[in-house]
Amino acid sequence: MSERDVAIKAVNLTKKYGDFVAVKNLNLKVYEGEFFCLLGPNGAGKTTTFLMLLGLTRPTSGSAWVCGYNVITHPIEVRKRVGFVPEAPGLYDDLTARENLAFTANLNNIARGVRERKIEELLEKVGLLKWADEKVGKFSRGMKQRLAIADALVKDPKVLILDEPTAGVDPAGSEEILSLLKTLTRDEGITVLMSSHLLHHVEKYSDRIAIMNRGEIVRVGSVGSLTKGENVIELELVEVNEDLVSRIRELHDVKSVERRGNKIVIVADEDIRKEVLEAMSGDLKKVLGMKFIPSLERVYARYVGEDAGGS
Repeated sequence: MSERDVAIKAVNLTKKYGDFVAVKNLNLKVYEGEFFCLLGPNGAGKTTTFLMLLGLTRPTSGSAWVCGYNVITHPIEVRKRVGFVPEAPGLYDDLTARENLAFTANLNNIARGVRERKIEELLEKVGLLKWADEKVGKFSRGMKQRLAIADALVKDPKVLILDEPTAGVDPAGSEEILSLLKTLTRDEGITVLMSSHLLHHVEKYSDRIAIMNRGEIVRVGSVGSLTKGENVIELELVEVNEDLVSRIRELHDVKSVERRGNKIVIVADEDIRKEVLEAMSGDLKKVLGMKFIPSLERVYARYVGEDAGGS
């Protein structure tokens, strides 16, 4: 992609609070229409990065641009073009979903006639039209997050920044939120920058990810590029014979095969569980179990380690 396609750019972005370095020399590019995720444990510096990109906190050093505007010199222009969904959205529980969006539309000087149509469209887009006139205090966490996304979309942003949008949301609700965000990038070209510590969400929906720990980005790339050669299949058998080990070793994409007692541990560039089973042929009756260790989990553990906590 060319430089004109860059929606968000950070160069040596740093934020210190006294002697504590929250973000250190962060370099980042997020392209237009991309679903990009900052993946890291709590305290990694993700929220501080977002606040700097939004022009809500001033970097100690370094620079950043969003939609072509410098976040330090033109923070208002940045915020005109960016929708932000914090981890705890500022919705009004005593107002209905429709009234919450109307309040935001009014703040953005959207004309009444346009406002009513836009609110209806946004509520339908996030799947809340049925509850448009229900007070938000009755909503589940997932419903509130979807309404917060609609609220951020009121001003037709080019970029959407979301801080842990699925935190505290049940699995079904999380899938709805992430699917919605993916649709926004695919169908409307909105750039999505999201933070998360939930690996399976990142692996399924993100175009690219950056693993962040202790204020620094330690790896960045597509899920495929980061996890190549990290797929592990653990095969447990009644007994292991060398002929089977040899057949598996000859499979395409296999990097290594190790025998550990009655187990065969396979490391491969891709997920080759189907090929392994086909290679076993008459030995299938000897299989006691097959375990697939998610590749991103291995990469994440390597760079985050004990800081991962419950991630």
